[in-house]
Amino acid sequence: MSKPLRFLWHVGPLLLWMGVIFAMSTELGSGTRTAGVLVKVLQTLFPVWMAQATPEQLFEVHYWVRKGAHFTEYLILALLAYRAFLYGQPWRHWRALGFCGSFSILYAFTDEFHQVFVSSRSPSLRDVGIDALGAMTGFFLLALVYAWRTAREALQTRLMHVATRATD
Repeated sequence: MSKPLRFLWHVGPLLLWMGVIFAMSTELGSGTRTAGVLVKVLQTLFPVWMAQATPEQLFEVHYWVRKGAHFTEYLILALLAYRAFLYGQPWRHWRALGFCGSFSILYAFTDEFHQVFVSSRSPSLRDVGIDALGAMTGFFLLALVYAWRTAREALQTRLMHVATRATD
């Protein structure tokens, strides 16, 4: 694979996702816009509940969906950052793991700073905290998967060693 294609294969999804996060930090992801979309989705999926829902209930659902979106955006960002920093080289695992967490949290700060310049948005340290929690969840999931794979490989190697000794 050529170097530009290899770069796009490993780093492209991360850059694309960063673009999605950036776009959602504009008017496109404003509360009024997402509220309208959420109401349409809820009316389609839960028409009976929507007929009797109070404005306070709708506000609370909207709040938690938005905060869940923050968490999920940055969990995905951490996973894609790990993939980009790993760059197809398994020996880079620990470096990629450390960079993915740091990078994702730094991007959360820059994302909130970007919202200073969008009239319908406002920066929030609470959102940075939720973003960081999502990124760290991705970080810990990656660490758990790596630990599980390492333990499984060590067990398989040990079993192979025992099996070959038994046949000697």
